[in-house]
Amino acid sequence: MKVGVIAQHPAARALLCRALEELGHVVLLDAAPGPTAAAADHDRFDLLIWLGTGDRADRPPRHDCFELELEPAFIAAADADYSAWKRYLRQRIESAPRFVGDSGQPAARAERVWLLAASTGGPDAVERFLAATIPTPKLALLYVQHLTSTHFPQLVRQLAIRAPRWHIQVAATGNYFLEGTLTVVAPDHKLRINRDRGMRILSTPWPGPYRPSADQVAETLALAYRESAGMIVFSGMGDDGALGSEHIREHGGEIWAQRPDTCVASAMPEAVLARGEVDYSGDVAALARRFNFRYGTPACGPQVEAS
Repeated sequence: MKVGVIAQHPAARALLCRALEELGHVVLLDAAPGPTAAAADHDRFDLLIWLGTGDRADRPPRHDCFELELEPAFIAAADADYSAWKRYLRQRIESAPRFVGDSGQPAARAERVWLLAASTGGPDAVERFLAATIPTPKLALLYVQHLTSTHFPQLVRQLAIRAPRWHIQVAATGNYFLEGTLTVVAPDHKLRINRDRGMRILSTPWPGPYRPSADQVAETLALAYRESAGMIVFSGMGDDGALGSEHIREHGGEIWAQRPDTCVASAMPEAVLARGEVDYSGDVAALARRFNFRYGTPACGPQVEAS
């Protein structure tokens, strides 16, 4: 990640910068609190780290990046065991929150991601699923819907209105999966998920007939999240998602499917069911109830009618 470091003492900044570079990050800002830090282009950063003093006035302005406040005692602990301290710094970075939406509430990086895949009849089914599900800590959703570039902005607007519990974002280079977010994949260019679970949009278009491709998104998601990935295949034409479900399964993830007789177009879930390794199949209401129960949230919420 591209990191900015703000700390009063040069020795503390030097220690942090050294450790960050050894962990594979790029330090773009190394500054004390004041004009230099305030004038920096914070939009360049993926992560902002500052050394707190207990005085909230020292806190830098909030920006659209991950934020990590370290205590002076944390810096002092590096003298005892630098290697162990650096491992703990890595853990602190991985759990650093990002402030999303208008609520001002922090959201940590997701530890589990479920892919929602759909085509014909999918938007209605997915919107009803989202309206009935409740976001839980460390969990995010990723949505692949077959559609044209012209219709993509309308899909994103509809989701923002009809799925108010979930923070909607479009997959973009430098983004991460955050708890409580639904990331929508655009149909123009391929998405790749990096080793650090960050997103990268490639310059190449989606190959094959499906844009975006659920098979290809499932493959890159499975490689990054392994057993912490899941997939739900909703209404749709074609067989996109069938091969992707095998990638999810091979890495230990779960596969669910909308029951074919409740779909506008049943081909996509039927293709996945034909592989024989679906953990659960039900109508939209049943999928939402099971999802809520799976992650310990109330199984009621707004009621959705079976389709």
